[in-house]
Amino acid sequence: MIKYQEKTQNTCFYELRRKGSLPLLNMNQSINVYKNLYEKKPLLGMDIKNIDFKADGFAILQNKGKENISIPLCCSHYILILNLKGKSLRHINQYSYETNAHSLQLLVPGIIYSFEDLSESCESLMVFFEYEFLSSLNTELLEFFSRKFEVNQLDQEHFIQILRLFKLLNQEYKNKKLDYQEYSKTLLIQILYLLKREKSAPFLEKVKTRSQQILKHFLALIEENFQTKKSVQEYADILGLTPKHLSETIKESTNESALFLIHKRIIKEIQYQLCYTTLSIKEISSSLYFSNSSDFGRFFKRYKLISPKSYRLKFQV
Repeated sequence: MIKYQEKTQNTCFYELRRKGSLPLLNMNQSINVYKNLYEKKPLLGMDIKNIDFKADGFAILQNKGKENISIPLCCSHYILILNLKGKSLRHINQYSYETNAHSLQLLVPGIIYSFEDLSESCESLMVFFEYEFLSSLNTELLEFFSRKFEVNQLDQEHFIQILRLFKLLNQEYKNKKLDYQEYSKTLLIQILYLLKREKSAPFLEKVKTRSQQILKHFLALIEENFQTKKSVQEYADILGLTPKHLSETIKESTNESALFLIHKRIIKEIQYQLCYTTLSIKEISSSLYFSNSSDFGRFFKRYKLISPKSYRLKFQV
């Protein structure tokens, strides 16, 4: 058996999507998908309900929600989220992260993202920006975040510091004084360096147990192979483990079955294709190597309690 070795990937964001990738939503498209979450004339952030609104490489928005559940997005841009109030569950590819008030997270291009609000009232500030907005001079900084999806919980001092930078960004775009775009870039870079410090803090560098290492490698393998590999046996072979050992390790680490995690990633891909492409049900089924459309439909309905066709009619953008 060939044991899996973790890859070190030097990743420009477009490389996060596989060959023949699904369409990536641009900034205006992704904002439009969630437009119901943004208020008219907000206290902070841009007014996307204004008829003249158009995101041009950068946008700062205030998001207020109440027990919202989103459909998946896959974007061509970054989204920096400062959570002010409430608790949410954010899903990134096959990973799930619980977020609380005073947390900061950067979503990178190419990931499939969705969320569920867990509190009655949630509020966050969000900065949308294109790779080109910060120019090639900051390639190394952006690449640092290419595989670091986790949420960072901020202490009070750092939260106040970062909130102040968000408010300064908002003020610059509101007043549009001389060189406001260039100055805004320096503010955004400050936030990203502060987030990099949080992610690089020594206390985060914990020694992983064997079970944690297996889980990490298993989740990475799912992302690389979910189109063609759908059984625990196939992943166990790559990892050099028995299916029983892999299943028990994943269950112990996540309280979910290994097969469920594989299927969860496939379901997310199907949801995205149904919402954002014009591919037929048969074509989506074939792209994910299902033997026929009937098996594909039963698989999807088992998890979403609705047929692929009905899901598309309800959620297609």
